[in-house]
Amino acid sequence: MNEQEVRILLTDLAETPAPPSRVDVPRAATTARRQARVRTWTMTAAASVLVAGLVVGVTYAVGGGTPAPEPVAGAPARFDPLIRYASFGWVPDENKMNSSLTVVNDGRFATSVSEFVPDPAQGPMVRQPAAEVGVSLYAAGVKPESEEPLEIWGPTDPAPTVPYAPVTDAPDVNGVPAYWVTVPGEPERIILKWRWAPDAWAEVDVARIDGDLRQSAHRVASEVRIGDTGRLRFPFHVTGLPAGLRPVSSSLSEGGFDAPWRVDLDFATDEQTVNLRLVASPMSAGDDRVPNTTVDGRPVLRQTAGEESGQGVSVAGSEYFDMLFVDDVSGLRTDVLLHTRTEADAAPLGPDGAAGVFRNLTVHPDRADWTDRPDRPDR
Repeated sequence: MNEQEVRILLTDLAETPAPPSRVDVPRAATTARRQARVRTWTMTAAASVLVAGLVVGVTYAVGGGTPAPEPVAGAPARFDPLIRYASFGWVPDENKMNSSLTVVNDGRFATSVSEFVPDPAQGPMVRQPAAEVGVSLYAAGVKPESEEPLEIWGPTDPAPTVPYAPVTDAPDVNGVPAYWVTVPGEPERIILKWRWAPDAWAEVDVARIDGDLRQSAHRVASEVRIGDTGRLRFPFHVTGLPAGLRPVSSSLSEGGFDAPWRVDLDFATDEQTVNLRLVASPMSAGDDRVPNTTVDGRPVLRQTAGEESGQGVSVAGSEYFDMLFVDDVSGLRTDVLLHTRTEADAAPLGPDGAAGVFRNLTVHPDRADWTDRPDRPDR
């Protein structure tokens, strides 16, 4: 990992503060860009195999229809990133969908399936536009993505923005008023939004599928299983984290750039002073992270940065980073990424920082052993 890659990773972590106690949701496009950058830095191999129905993927049933969901009395003030809040009842072009992504943070639950078509001529981490279907639930009072400005990507930095428009009436979704939202510059994409609870929005986003976009989007919305909750499962668990450091976001992907899978789990304090990210994925061909030190005799790549550290790559402001990249932990790539405002803020994690967290991390390489309790108070 060279200095430029480290600098990009530091920027990503710096742009991902811990969510405050009141919800403030980043746009999905921003989340996707950050995830793409992280995948690039950690050199995830670009293969694409999705096994439908696996515990971290998007689960759905095809055909037969799904009964209308029961009315929801109210949305949560914030989502639990360890919970799956919805699943698909029907997906168009299901035979094409070979990758999936589920992201949960305080203000939003989002899950999607897509057709992964790499575009190696444009770069190792570039995909061609292809079929995609997603559903998002928003926490109470959170503004949906379609009401935020849409960034138009090009050579200009910062990118110019335009509103999602026009917005027109759509057929009700299970008796609830709904609206079509057109995406500027994307004629093969449509968003359908409605209130999944009296105080919260839901959106279905459908793009580049065979058949009628609006008809398919409406069926997806009508058959999505909202309230079909269950705990997400993780390939690791960690103990000994200080009080006040809670899970704030999770990302679980399969296929595509993250083949066969990748799992991220972020912890943070409500005061936004500490952000800890744990990452696990299978080892793959082309892994080239060169160790520069050891932890308990195990070779690791460790990078620290910040004004107090006096080493590594400095970033603007009084921020501190301690990043540990460990290969072949029972066959898994395991990352511990610690970001605090200052080096002193990392003190509650112990004198060894990311290395201390790694010592308290247990991985579960066998999928049958994945756990729904990744955060455990006991040591």
